[in-house]
Amino acid sequence: MRLIIALVLAGAPVVSVAATSTLTATSGNWVRVFKQEVETAVGRSVRIDTASMRAGGLGRTFRELDVLTKAQGQMPRGTMQFMLRSVNCTAGTTRVEQWQVLNPGGAPLGGSATPGATQRVRWDNEDGLVIRYVCQGILPR
Repeated sequence: MRLIIALVLAGAPVVSVAATSTLTATSGNWVRVFKQEVETAVGRSVRIDTASMRAGGLGRTFRELDVLTKAQGQMPRGTMQFMLRSVNCTAGTTRVEQWQVLNPGGAPLGGSATPGATQRVRWDNEDGLVIRYVCQGILPR
């Protein structure tokens, strides 16, 4: 998430509303991935839209919403990052397909509809736990 926020601060173009209206829609079946104590420790609340999980991208795509629970750099508490991500559970790779960051009031701060680079999943951090939930359906509580 820090890399994406850095891109926003560097002046990455904001994606048109038409391209991201589905991405930033709050309708769906959002599941809170971490308990409150973990969210406090990592500084963000992570939610997965289980209604969006489907075949696509590297193998499986899903929507993720990260909400900052404390300010990070120039991003105030409550900043929201919506992402369409894909994962290949067998190969252990992941990629952000598109993303958009909104301020706490809902105004867009930046985004991209261009897929990012494919990366290896680091299973030993909080993002790896999110991917493990998507792949295995087990909440890391």
